[in-house]
Amino acid sequence: MKPPTALEDATLRYVLAHAGETNGWLDLTRICSQTARMLPDVRQAVARLARRDQLTIDEQAANSERWIRFLLPGLESEPEAKPPVVPAP
Repeated sequence: MKPPTALEDATLRYVLAHAGETNGWLDLTRICSQTARMLPDVRQAVARLARRDQLTIDEQAANSERWIRFLLPGLESEPEAKPPVVPAP
């Protein structure tokens, strides 16, 4: 297996450090801001990590281009789970 790219490594670390803050939900644009990468690049990194079973995406949740719910230890899949509401600035 190929070693993770720098973006995959940064993405995995960010997900593990922050997804628990919002019940598994993570706004991928936060990773974009931290890594200076575009959203499609981050989404590809997440997909590669999921294929390698390094991250588990909650397929039952209402995931979008920007928001993905990750299943972490202690979290269970929730049918039709929705991302948290972010107040407008």
